[in-house]
Amino acid sequence: MLFEFKENKMIVASRWPLLEKVFLRFGMPVAVVDLESTGGNLYEDRVTEVALVKFEQGRVVRHEWLVNPQKPIPQFVAGLTGISDGMVADAPVFAEIAGELFSVLKGCVLIAHNSRFDYTFLKHEFHRAGIGFSLPALCSVQLSRCLYPQFYKHSLDSIIERLGIVVEDRHRAMADVSALCDYLEYSLSEHGVEAWIRQCFRLMNPKPLPVALPERLREQLYGLPDGMGVLACFDGGGKVNYIGTFERVYSEVSALLDSGKAPFDWCNTEEVRFFPALGSLHAYKIKAELVGRYHSGCYVSAKNLLKTFTTVRFEKGSDGMLNAKTAALKNGVTDNPPTGLFANKKAARRALSLWAETYGLCPAAAGILPDGYAEDEPCPVYVSGRCDKACGRSDEQVLAFTHKLPVLDWGKMHEVEITETDPLTGEKVVLHGMGGALEMDDGFWYFDKDLPDAFKAKFKTDRKNIKEIG
Repeated sequence: MLFEFKENKMIVASRWPLLEKVFLRFGMPVAVVDLESTGGNLYEDRVTEVALVKFEQGRVVRHEWLVNPQKPIPQFVAGLTGISDGMVADAPVFAEIAGELFSVLKGCVLIAHNSRFDYTFLKHEFHRAGIGFSLPALCSVQLSRCLYPQFYKHSLDSIIERLGIVVEDRHRAMADVSALCDYLEYSLSEHGVEAWIRQCFRLMNPKPLPVALPERLREQLYGLPDGMGVLACFDGGGKVNYIGTFERVYSEVSALLDSGKAPFDWCNTEEVRFFPALGSLHAYKIKAELVGRYHSGCYVSAKNLLKTFTTVRFEKGSDGMLNAKTAALKNGVTDNPPTGLFANKKAARRALSLWAETYGLCPAAAGILPDGYAEDEPCPVYVSGRCDKACGRSDEQVLAFTHKLPVLDWGKMHEVEITETDPLTGEKVVLHGMGGALEMDDGFWYFDKDLPDAFKAKFKTDRKNIKEIG
C-alpha cells in the first residue's frame, strides 16, 4: 500500500480498488465518515474526533481531526474511545476546523454506519459554527440489512467479527472508517456492482438531486442547509413562483424532486433563497412576510389544498342589530384575526349556540339559533333559566365575548403567546397567535390552510412554551 502525508490528510492507494471504481458512478465524491463524541445526545453532546476517507476521481484521501468538545469527556466514553480530556485539551474547537471540514465534505455523498448519528452531529456542529450543512447520505447499517437479511446483528462490531476484519484501535474514528470501507469493499465484491449500486441509491436519505436539474439550480439546492425555515423560488424575471416552509429543507426538497412531486416549477426556477427559522410557527411568520413582500400566493401543501376552514363575522343586519355570520376563511394577510376557527359551517353554528348559552347572550337577537328551532319556539337561553335580558345588550358587550369562541382542536385557548427556541444556540422568538392566525410585526394577521396543523402540533408537543392570554 502506498501513502503520501499532507498535514491532516493522507493519500492512500490500492486498499479498496472496487470502491474507487464504483464510486465514480455516483457522479459525485464519496466521503466515508466516522465521529467520536462525548455521548449520544444529539443536542447536548459534542464531537471529539472526525475522520473520513474521501473517494474522488479515482483518488483516495484520508482526513482526521481531534476536536476540543469544550466540555468534559465522561470516564466511560474515554475508556471506550481512548480519547481523554488531556488528548483534546490543545486541539482546535469545532468552529476552528469547520471551514476546512466543510470544504472537504462539500458536494459529497456521506456514508456512515448509523448515518443519522454522524450526519446529525455534523449538522448541529456546523450550525453552532454558523454554517448551513446538508449532504446526500447513506446508512451502511441499512445497507447491511438489505444485503444480508439472514443476519440479525448489523453493528460494526458484528460485521468486523463476522468478516474477520483486523482493527487495531476500535472506536477511534479513522480505525472505524477503515473497517467500514473494508466491509463496503467486501459487500461490493460479493453482490456485484449493479445490485450494490441500486441498493445504495434506493437507501440514500437525504437523496442526491436528480441529474436532470439545470446545473445552476443543482448548485444552489446543494447549498441549502438541512434545517428549518422557508424556501423561496424565483424565475428569471425575479418573480416568485413558490414560497414554502420546511423542517429539513434539503432532505424534503431532494425527496420531492426524487419522487417527481416538487411543489415548485424547477424548469422555470433560476434562483432559490433560504430563510432560517427558530421553529415551525416562526417559519410561517417568515413565510407571511415573504408573501406580503413579493405579493405572491400562499402556496399551501398538497395535503391541505382542498381543505376549507370557517370563521365567524359579526355584522349589522337590516334591523340594525349585530348578527353572527359564518364565512369561509381565506389564505393570506388580513387586518384582523379570525373570530373562532372551525372545520365547517355546521361546527361553527354548533359552537356559536354553545357560546351564546355559556355567556348568556341572546342567540335569537344574534341570528344564531341552532338548526331545528322554529321561529315560534322559545329561546333556548330563556328556557335554560340563564337569560339575563341579553337581547338588549350593546354591540360592544357582545363583541367582548368573541375571543371566547373556540379554535379547532385546541378549544378555549383562543389567544396565545408561543415561545420558540433554537435548541443549539438558545436564540428565542415570541409569537402571538389568535383564532388560528399569527400576528405580524406590522399589526396585520396571517392565516393559511397549513397553519392549523402547525398550531395543533405545537399544542401537542410543546405545551410548556405556550401561554394563554385573556
